Amino acid sequence: MKAASRSKGIAFLLSAAILVCFIGANSRTAGAADPIVIGTTVSQSGAYADVGKYALQGYQLYVNQVNAHGGWLGRQLQLKVYDDASDPATSVTEYQKLVQQDHVNLIVGPYSSAITAAVANIADQYKMPMISPEVAAVAPFKRNLKYIFQGTATSDRYVYGAIQIAKQYGYKTIALTGEDTAFPRSIAAAVPGMAEAAGLKVVFNELYPHNASDYTAIVQKIKQSNPDVVLAISYFPDSVGIIRALKQANVTPKELFFTIGPAEPNFAKEVGADSQGVLFANNWSPELKTEGNAAFAKAFKAAFGVDPDYHAAQNYAAMQVLGAAIASAKSLDNDKIRDYMATHEVDTVCGTYHVDSTGMQTGYDSLTDQWQGGKQLVVYPSKWAQAKLITPYSWAK
Repeated sequence: MKAASRSKGIAFLLSAAILVCFIGANSRTAGAADPIVIGTTVSQSGAYADVGKYALQGYQLYVNQVNAHGGWLGRQLQLKVYDDASDPATSVTEYQKLVQQDHVNLIVGPYSSAITAAVANIADQYKMPMISPEVAAVAPFKRNLKYIFQGTATSDRYVYGAIQIAKQYGYKTIALTGEDTAFPRSIAAAVPGMAEAAGLKVVFNELYPHNASDYTAIVQKIKQSNPDVVLAISYFPDSVGIIRALKQANVTPKELFFTIGPAEPNFAKEVGADSQGVLFANNWSPELKTEGNAAFAKAFKAAFGVDPDYHAAQNYAAMQVLGAAIASAKSLDNDKIRDYMATHEVDTVCGTYHVDSTGMQTGYDSLTDQWQGGKQLVVYPSKWAQAKLITPYSWAK
């Protein structure tokens, strides 16, 4: 759908200021003094817990800030959060509970593409719009669903920079691996065509099971393919495991790229000096000159004692979009909120939110970062670059 208008300056202060002006009726019959309850599940245990923590904190920061300035529609916000244990089936059960038993007013998306894909039908079943900041896979948006909206860059954008860097430096072959779940599968399906267009060849392509803990066998196969580039579509635990296994097997790629695992601030602490030169996808940077970004990064550090990662930023941005939709609707009317999300652009800390007719994101893009000197620095695209690329990759002595 073509954007009908553009919402400017939806930082938390503006959202709060707009929303306090309107005292709307709650479509779920609660009194005006009752809190607006927003339901979600987040991976607080299991394989995705390290990243899930940041996602939840992004939601929490926004809610706390808005509550400090009057809430929405003159009512305080309340997050109702269940731990889905990084398991899609558990998340489905908990979302059903949020809607049927807890009678939440609104829902927002969980962490990961795999879990979001599992719960997406619930949004349509109950006609409750769900902005989903952690679903990069495109498959859920091919199901003719009307109430789910993507709040992050699409999965193919995560690896575009890595392939363009390989092309620039004349690398020819790629070994591709990753977890056998929705997000990695989505990227793995796109990489061969992207690589071919850039003059590269995928010489190894195999995914490993969810919750794998031993990467020796997959790394031995990668070694046999002797690639210029190792491209791992991995989360935090498997990124750490794979890099250790690669070093132990003395696999020496010229370019070492992971999708999202190294985006976590404690990646360098886990792998030490071997983080130097590692490339990874990152959908946000504190250096971006986006609406309210500097204030967000500062507030997050003050609230939680650590710098935010892009998951925290995406989840915060999702709440900015939801706040803008409610400000426009002047109520909690699900259909009005849905229509706003489907047709409007919103400036957020991650850039400009905008979706197509399927709910898939067209406004956000993905950056390529590199660990350099213990810092995460943007190296691609050039317009956002904070440092020159270090290449080829080499293991710490």
